[in-house]
Amino acid sequence: MDFKNPKVPEGINVSRHNPLLDLVLLTGGVVVGFAVLGLVLVYLGAWLARYVPVSWEMAMADGLVAEAEHGGDPAVRAALQDLADRLSVHMDLPEGMTVTVHYLETDTVNAFATFGGHVFLFRGLIRHMPNENALAMVLAHEIAHAANRDPMTRLGGTLLLQLAVAVVLGSAPESMELLVSGPNALLMLGFSREDEADADADALAAVAELYGHVAYAAEVFEIFLELAAEAGQDEPPEILSSHPLNRSRITAIAARAEAEGWPLDGDPTPLPPVLAALRDAQR
Repeated sequence: MDFKNPKVPEGINVSRHNPLLDLVLLTGGVVVGFAVLGLVLVYLGAWLARYVPVSWEMAMADGLVAEAEHGGDPAVRAALQDLADRLSVHMDLPEGMTVTVHYLETDTVNAFATFGGHVFLFRGLIRHMPNENALAMVLAHEIAHAANRDPMTRLGGTLLLQLAVAVVLGSAPESMELLVSGPNALLMLGFSREDEADADADALAAVAELYGHVAYAAEVFEIFLELAAEAGQDEPPEILSSHPLNRSRITAIAARAEAEGWPLDGDPTPLPPVLAALRDAQR
């Protein structure tokens, strides 16, 4: 019996597609795969972090705050703490957590929450608050982050992701070293838009219970819009922002107030004298 090798068709080992297209598709698949895996790790780390006892979180916070504390006028701090205490009564804090307010004497218009119920407010923010109601909205928002344990869950998600990167690369990336060793980086962890929206909703409920209305809550975000306009800054597309847009937050406040029957009008509560003096000092 005779065997003959069949004739191989011309170009059988040549791709019918452009090799660059194959490379792009392969690279895109790898990138998407890693992105999905990263997202899963972030959510898994956040879920696990919720099981960290509040007492451990409070102990960790004490060391971080001790390094990051910048002092501040005790009278201002006491007034802010009094407002935080009045708001906390209307907020669902985890068992064992108390809110501690810190005052930073810089002109940054900002506030943030960190581990263990610690909340930081900057002098620049207070100087733009027209009344206690507006300030209460900001402070309640940060307390809500602490109550929802957003700092802890964000840390858990970030660290698990960075640990996975370290395993793959064989060494810890600079960002992981910063998280582990830099207290200020830990304190300033950002939150997602969903976290921010939830904190707004919880804050609005606390303000409504404290004052009997939510007048001036939306004014906070109107002030932020004015400051951005003065600085010549436009709001980025919401998909590129860690926070809901200020205009969206104003709309959400009106919608939530209508749904819950909370009055949007009411008499303002003046700032405590020490905070009013701080605000008026720049005028």
